[in-house]
Amino acid sequence: MTTALMPTAEVESTSILARTARTIGALVAVVFLFSGFSTWAFNTGALPLPPLAFMLVVLGCAGAAVILEPSRLGGARVKVWSAASACLAMLAFLWSSGSEFALQEAQTRTLSAMLLVGFSVLMAEAQTRTITRRAIAVSTLLTVAINVWEITHPMTFSMALGRSASFYVNPNIAGAALVSGLLLALPIVPARVRELFVLLVGAGVFLTLSRGALLCFGIVIVVLLVSRQLRVKRLSLLTGGGVLLTASVMGAMMASGELSYLSGGAEQFVKQRLGIGSREEFSADVSASSRSQLAMHALDLFGERPLTGFGTGATVEWNEPESTHNIYLRHLAEYGVLGAILMPVLLLIAWPRHAPRASRTYLGAAQAFVIFVAFWGVFSHNVADDAFVLMGLALITAIPDRHDPELAS
Repeated sequence: MTTALMPTAEVESTSILARTARTIGALVAVVFLFSGFSTWAFNTGALPLPPLAFMLVVLGCAGAAVILEPSRLGGARVKVWSAASACLAMLAFLWSSGSEFALQEAQTRTLSAMLLVGFSVLMAEAQTRTITRRAIAVSTLLTVAINVWEITHPMTFSMALGRSASFYVNPNIAGAALVSGLLLALPIVPARVRELFVLLVGAGVFLTLSRGALLCFGIVIVVLLVSRQLRVKRLSLLTGGGVLLTASVMGAMMASGELSYLSGGAEQFVKQRLGIGSREEFSADVSASSRSQLAMHALDLFGERPLTGFGTGATVEWNEPESTHNIYLRHLAEYGVLGAILMPVLLLIAWPRHAPRASRTYLGAAQAFVIFVAFWGVFSHNVADDAFVLMGLALITAIPDRHDPELAS
């Protein structure tokens, strides 16, 4: 029986059930996947369930929403891209090494594509999107708080001394997740405290000492200022006051010995990360030099097989300690010429298309998010697998409803 032929009471009941399924799925996604909590909790033994279990819950809720309300599926473009991405990963597996690592990569990328579709279905309803943005705001502020706490409790979560990471463990991922959370939550943050929210998130990003995340944060702040989402004067005053307050507190903590772990090697490491040490110290930064080597190797692979690449997982099992740290180079090396357009097409699809009707706040934050993903792809080869990116793409590509807060009044 179609929706048009169903009794009004039954339609309303079905709509409520679908909304409930979407809300549960969205909250599970934010609490366990977006926040990084499920991975940390499973690896430390705090939770018996792996992240995959929560992914299946999210997909199950999305499936229930489709069954209960098939007329509300969200935008189609991102779903087409997801299907193409999964097909390309499985197709490229055919000319890969065929190893267990290659198969695992193909499965991971297929699961990520399915999650993007699932998130897109969940975000097809305006109320669910608002709840999701609020949950992301809480998760983002919690991450900032843990990052601050980790200053005096080094390596409680982080794998790197002197760098905070919260539940993400990897400081680079933590920094990127904070930038993502900033942009996705910003539209629902009251205008009077918006600059304060940005400043708090910026402090959290700084504590990760992730150069890629710090660069992305700076870029999106410029975008937000240009689009007039932030007030320059108020942001400048809050930043100045925050810097003075932070300097005084950090000075007092160092004098009292709270930050004694920064003496010696850790202090030199922090200087290298920020590029404020001597030329010799900066040139000794292994991270920066190794990434250049990885990039050259990926380009060499593309040069050898420009049409097809070396197949799914080639940059995981090559004779390098890490993958490319760059999604564009990974796609070139593994997929060939088709890989060159995969991410650009996604970014083009994600760019807000309801501009004439969109609220200026939502539009500016959405455009800044796409720019963030584009730049973060230069620093991460997992950008299309991270939950905080996939959820963001689903949010900004959702089609606004009538009377939606995302539409200009």
